[in-house]
Amino acid sequence: MDPYKFEMKGRAFDGGDRLDKVAGGLMALQHVFDGQFRALTQKKRLYEDDRRYLQVRITGYEDGSFIAYLGAIYAGLQTALPFVHGTPNFWEATKNSFDFLKTLFELAHQGKEVQITQNGDGNTAVIAGDTHQVFNGPVYQIGTQIIGAIREFDDLLEGEEVKRIELQGPDNHTVIQLTSENKGLFFPPTRVDETPVRLTCDIYDFNKYDKIGKARVPNEQLIPAGDYKFRNIGDQAVEDFILSMTEPQVTLSCLIKYQHDPLSDNRIAEILVMAIAA
Repeated sequence: MDPYKFEMKGRAFDGGDRLDKVAGGLMALQHVFDGQFRALTQKKRLYEDDRRYLQVRITGYEDGSFIAYLGAIYAGLQTALPFVHGTPNFWEATKNSFDFLKTLFELAHQGKEVQITQNGDGNTAVIAGDTHQVFNGPVYQIGTQIIGAIREFDDLLEGEEVKRIELQGPDNHTVIQLTSENKGLFFPPTRVDETPVRLTCDIYDFNKYDKIGKARVPNEQLIPAGDYKFRNIGDQAVEDFILSMTEPQVTLSCLIKYQHDPLSDNRIAEILVMAIAA
């Protein structure tokens, strides 16, 4: 059993623990282990039988901030995963993957174009201008699987309420650490092109409460063909968007919100809709 220590530090855990923060933190933590498992077994999802091989158990708590001691059981997997190059154990592979993600998004927030290359020796290089860093092990595979969980942790950060979230491995080695001072780091930087454009597309999903939806943009438009998220930022009635789903195509007057995500080829974060017409 690999020992871990999970801690969330801040006022939210003084004189009792805020349940929403604790529940969210533990859920994100489970998603880290699940993502690690999917990457190392090359599976797209986990099934009930997989829990026989991966079990994360809380073995104790400590007062102060929220502190939980955990044990992760990888039954029969250590010898079955020979491709964890340069990383003799799971926690170290996850640590390297977190450091890889942190480097990527620090460079992205600096406005640098990032190139990721994977060598035949199992290492991954991150290149951006004069920056050239090499990471051992399957950091890209694990990183792309745990980035969602890291962003869940980020969402929980809240100034002095939750100022630090940390996962430690054996001998108090830090595996993952996020702080409120760097909140938002692991989300791609975005910018909005303030020049309005018109797009012809097919709207196939819309949430009337959040005023967000999905649109399929065909070829020969001002942005590449594909499926995009959109958000209503105008004063158009919700009913107009609902009715638009019955039309084969509609025209949007909109702004384009771009993102700089080093893990994705998609450069468009979402379409900001000002008006819609059939």
